[in-house]
Amino acid sequence: MTVNFNGWTGPNPNGYTTGHQIHHLFEGPFIAANIHSADVQAKMTAPQAINGDIFDAYIGYLRNSATFVEKVYQLEKAGSLAGAGTPEAREFAAARLAAGTTMLRDMIYTAWIASAQPVADPYAGK
Repeated sequence: MTVNFNGWTGPNPNGYTTGHQIHHLFEGPFIAANIHSADVQAKMTAPQAINGDIFDAYIGYLRNSATFVEKVYQLEKAGSLAGAGTPEAREFAAARLAAGTTMLRDMIYTAWIASAQPVADPYAGK
C-alpha cells in the first residue's frame, strides 16, 4: 500500500529514516518486547460478519491501514520505538495489531457463516 514500507523514499521534508530496518524494528523487536496479547485483546471489537463484498471490505481495511504509515516514521524519528518505547508507541502498536487481528477474525467468521448457506448445484438440470 506504500512505497515507504521499509525506509522513506522520494521527497523527505520531515527527515524520516531511509534505512531499510524500520519495518523489522517496528514489527519485530519492538512488538516482541512490548506488546502482549492482553494489550491487543483489550482493543478488539466483538466478532461481526462483514456486510457486502469481503474483498472490498479488506481493501478498505488496507487503505485505512496505509494512513498510519507516516505515524510509524514519526515514532521512530522521536526514538519512541527504542527499548521499552513510549506509552504512545505501545498504544499505537497495540491498536494496529488489534485492527489487523479483528479484520482477519471477522473475515474468518464471515466465511464460517456463509459456509452454512446452500450452494447452487452447477450441474442441476443438465
